[in-house]
Amino acid sequence: MSKTAFVLAGGGTKGAFEAGAIRYLVEEEAITPEVITATSAGSICAAVLAQARTHQELVARARELHDDLLAMTHSDLLFGKQPWLGALDGTPLGRAVNRLVIDRSRPPLPGEPVAPDETAVAAADRAARRRRRVQVVAHMGRSLPHLLRARKSLRGNAGSLLTLEPLAKALRDGGPTGIRPVDPALIGRPGLELRVAVAALGDGVLRYVTQDGQIVASDAVTPVAGPVDVLEGVLASASVPLLFPPRPLAGDVYVDGGVANNIPVDAAVRLGATQVFAILAVPLVQPRDNRDYTAAAAPAVFMRATAGIAFTERQLANLNPPLPGGTTVTVIDPVTDVVGPFEVSQGLMLLDMDYGWMRAADVLAEVTDDVRRQAAADTEAVVIGRTQAWHREETLWASGRPSAGDLRALAAIKARVQEAVTDRKGLGLPTPPDAERWWSGYEVHTGPTPPGLPADPSTS
Repeated sequence: MSKTAFVLAGGGTKGAFEAGAIRYLVEEEAITPEVITATSAGSICAAVLAQARTHQELVARARELHDDLLAMTHSDLLFGKQPWLGALDGTPLGRAVNRLVIDRSRPPLPGEPVAPDETAVAAADRAARRRRRVQVVAHMGRSLPHLLRARKSLRGNAGSLLTLEPLAKALRDGGPTGIRPVDPALIGRPGLELRVAVAALGDGVLRYVTQDGQIVASDAVTPVAGPVDVLEGVLASASVPLLFPPRPLAGDVYVDGGVANNIPVDAAVRLGATQVFAILAVPLVQPRDNRDYTAAAAPAVFMRATAGIAFTERQLANLNPPLPGGTTVTVIDPVTDVVGPFEVSQGLMLLDMDYGWMRAADVLAEVTDDVRRQAAADTEAVVIGRTQAWHREETLWASGRPSAGDLRALAAIKARVQEAVTDRKGLGLPTPPDAERWWSGYEVHTGPTPPGLPADPSTS
C-alpha cells in the first residue's frame, strides 16, 4: 500500500516557513500523511500535527501550529538562561551574548551582498575593531561583580547557554500568549507513524523517537530502548548543542538529530512512504560571501565552514537517499533567508509563513516548467520586497519620525511587491487571501504605528 509522508526539517524559528507550506498542502491540496518524520524545529511542528488522524483534524492542527508559532513572540517564552548567563543580565557582556545568539543569527537583508568589498572599508574596519577592543575592556570592568557570580554558577551548568524549559512547559501545559498544549496520548494513537530524529551522545549514533515513545535505530524501525515521554523526545530533537543542554532518555543522553540528519527522508521511505513531501526551513544554496577569509577572524571562518558549507552539503545528502522504484520526493524549500533561527519577530515569522504557502503552491502547480520558473521568480520578488519593507518599517517604528524620502523608498518597495503578486496571479498561481495588505498596509511590528505614516504606504 502506498503511503504519504511529510518530512519536516530543522531550522529553529525558520520553521515558520514549514508551517505555511503545511497549511497549503493540507488546506488547498487536501493531503493527509500517514507518516511524519522530523528533526529539531520540524519535530515541534510534527508533534502538533501528529495529534490528528482525520483530514478534518489535520486542518485544525495545521491552523493551530500556525497560531502557536505566532504566539511565540518573546525569546523568554521559548528559551531560559542558564544561571551563569542569567547572572550577567543587565551587563554589557550579557547583552553581547544575547546579540551573539539572536541578532548575529539574523540573515543578511535579501537583495544586498552578504559582505561588502573589504578593500573599500578596510580602514573603517580597523578603526571599528580598535573601538570594540576599548569597549570590551570597559565592559569587563563594569561586569566584574556579575562575572564573579556567573563563575560560581558555571560549576554545575556550563554545558550550554540556554535551556528549553519554557518551551517544555508550553508544550505540556500551554503558554501564556496562547500556545496550546500537546497531548502525548493523541500522538500515540494508531493510524500515524511518527519519527523524530535524535543523536545519542553516549553511543554516538542517530536514532528516532516514535509516536508511542519507543527509541528505534537509524533504520527507523529496530527497537533500541523505551518507552520514553514522546515530548522529551521532541525536546531532545530540538536541543542544539552548545545552545541547549542534552536531554537524558532511557540510558543515554541525546541532542538535536540535525547533527546527523536534518531532513530524514530515508526514515520516511523505510516506513513505506512512496509519496514524500520534504519541507525545508533553510535554503539549499549558500549565498555568495564576499569577505576576505584570509584575513577573517577564526569564528567567522569556522561558522562559514560548519554552519554554512558543511550544513548545506549534509542537507543535500539527506535529500538523496536510495529510493525504491515508484517513490517520489517533492521538495518545498526556501530560496531567500527571511528570519534568523532564534529570532522571534512575529512580523518576519508571519512573512515566512506566507512564503512557505506560496513556495508550496509554486512547486505543486500543474503548469509548464517556464510558467513555474516565472511564478517562482515572482514569489522571490514578493518575499525580498516584503523583507526589505519590514526592515525599513522597523526603522520607522524605532525612530517615530518618517521623512518624505523614507516614505518614497517604502512606496517603491510596495509597488514592486504589488507588481510581482499581480504577475503571479496572471500566471494562474494562487495567492493567500490577504495578499493585498502586503502593499496597501504595513508589516507586523511591535508597538503602536508611529504618527505621520499614511494609511496606505503604497501611495506615498
